[in-house]
Amino acid sequence: MNIVELKNVKKIYGNSTVVNIENLRIKEGEIYGLIGPNGAGKSTIMKMICSISKVSEGEIYILNQKFQSKSRIEILKNMGSLIEGPSYYENLTGRENMQIVRDLKNLNDEKIDEAITIVGLKNQMSKKVKNYSLGMKQRLGIAMAIAGLPKLLILDEPTNGLDPQGMDEIRELIKSLPLKYGISVMISSHILDEVEKMVDNIGIINKGELLYNGSVESFKVQHGAQLALRTSNNKEALFILSEYNGIIEENILKIPIVEDVEVGEVVNRLVREKIEVYRVYESVKSLEKLFIELTGKGSL
Repeated sequence: MNIVELKNVKKIYGNSTVVNIENLRIKEGEIYGLIGPNGAGKSTIMKMICSISKVSEGEIYILNQKFQSKSRIEILKNMGSLIEGPSYYENLTGRENMQIVRDLKNLNDEKIDEAITIVGLKNQMSKKVKNYSLGMKQRLGIAMAIAGLPKLLILDEPTNGLDPQGMDEIRELIKSLPLKYGISVMISSHILDEVEKMVDNIGIINKGELLYNGSVESFKVQHGAQLALRTSNNKEALFILSEYNGIIEENILKIPIVEDVEVGEVVNRLVREKIEVYRVYESVKSLEKLFIELTGKGSL
């Protein structure tokens, strides 16, 4: 089942169309990464999904329900979000902040304690939030969002500003949510290599448009995976395999990726021509490098 689906969704400000998504789907039980540079439209898309910002054109479906005024409250009960940073009262304790969430969501203390335990703040709730580290504040924001265990969690740049240890902790927390608690997650980020470590599928956004939607591995194969061979004579091997239009980079022969059976044939051809093959492997560019090539951006 699709937990989120956008159909012909546009967001228009004046004469400017800042989001134009023909179709975007997120499956139940997955972690979906919406990635792109700052200003690409990621936060705007998330705000429309959460009904913080109104859709100019098109339709949004959450849990197979069309998002409209009569279904809005019921849908929002099954959603949690953390967009543009967590909202909390710094002069209150973590426990007091969570009690406010309890009252707003009409939950009991058991549900609040469950969320606190999930994010690993059980022993930090008596501290004032102003004394929390950035990572603890982010955990508190996630606890607020998942209180009551919604079916869908929306996280905007959840690791932004964290140190490597904090990023790793938040990443592992997010990865646990679908597996242990049945919470589907949509995250946005411009830190592409970080997203790659936790998501099942990605949507690449640039200038409000969806350039790619699918798995990370499929994207890499479609946009840059190569078969790399280290041989005893790369120049001769390049000539023997001339129909592949290969290249030699840093003493490695690279040809377009081929099926397993054809890999065997390539190696056998070289061996028959007295070329020794020392190593064969897939050479795949990082997600960030592929993104820069796809969008023509000099940096993220």
